[in-house]
Amino acid sequence: MSLERDNTIDFLEYVAALNLVLRGKLEHKLKWTFKIYDKDGNGCIERPELLEIIEAIYSIKEAYKSEEERAVPGLTPEEVVERIFQLVDENGDGHLSLDEFLDGARRDKWVMKMLQINVSPGGWLANQKRKTSEA
Repeated sequence: MSLERDNTIDFLEYVAALNLVLRGKLEHKLKWTFKIYDKDGNGCIERPELLEIIEAIYSIKEAYKSEEERAVPGLTPEEVVERIFQLVDENGDGHLSLDEFLDGARRDKWVMKMLQINVSPGGWLANQKRKTSEA
């Protein structure tokens, strides 16, 4: 991936990222995810950076939720961010380092689920199939 942070990716960067997410080792996937979350590139993830990503993930997931899933209240994005920082920010400095991010994701399944960016088409396809069979 490009070292420049121009908020765009070219086709080769896209293919490389897709290959990594679909076939890469867990550690490489988590490191790639860390880079996505670390928007300012300072080597740490701050609460506003994490909140922005969690809010985006929530809005995407909302589009694919069933009526039953929407009826069950869950944590707000702000609550998710706070819980992640409580579980992962080992030194309590308000920043998640790469090591804290990796250790926290490996140590706690809930944190792993919340931190990983899942671009697998499987969930989307299953949801679409379910919607068409209900119609």
